[in-house]
Amino acid sequence: MSEFLRLDALLKALLVTTICCFSPSLFAEAREQKVWIKAIDGGDGSQCRVTAYFKGEQDNCKSDDAKGRADCDKESGCVCTRQEKHITWEMDGKESFTVQFDQGDPNPFIVDGSNECNMKSNKEGKLRCKVKGKDAPKGFYHYSVSIPHCEPARLKLRLY
Repeated sequence: MSEFLRLDALLKALLVTTICCFSPSLFAEAREQKVWIKAIDGGDGSQCRVTAYFKGEQDNCKSDDAKGRADCDKESGCVCTRQEKHITWEMDGKESFTVQFDQGDPNPFIVDGSNECNMKSNKEGKLRCKVKGKDAPKGFYHYSVSIPHCEPARLKLRLY
């Protein structure tokens, strides 16, 4: 009886170990990230301004490779991703916007071919772009999101 209990406990431990080894969280791969864009009216006659934020269940910045959120704030729209992954920007509402790498950093997104990113949202206020492969060096990329007649949002993304 004692030998049977030991064998039963060993089989259960082996089953738990096997499940843990193949757990998706252990092999977590970078997921597509979404940056939410919002135009906020100045209200007191001042110019409107564009804001951005990240909200998602899968936060790539929390991975060990991305090194956390210490210098990549969710509330400012900063997201982390890897080469050959997508980022989506979506306007709260259906206003068009543009993304511009106007702060000295190169554009890390594919600009020609079947995955071309023209850096302009569609009529629904959405834009989805794929990061280049090995041509895109790791690090931070600074860019702006603009809406006509509003102060643009200054954002960054971390490529890890």
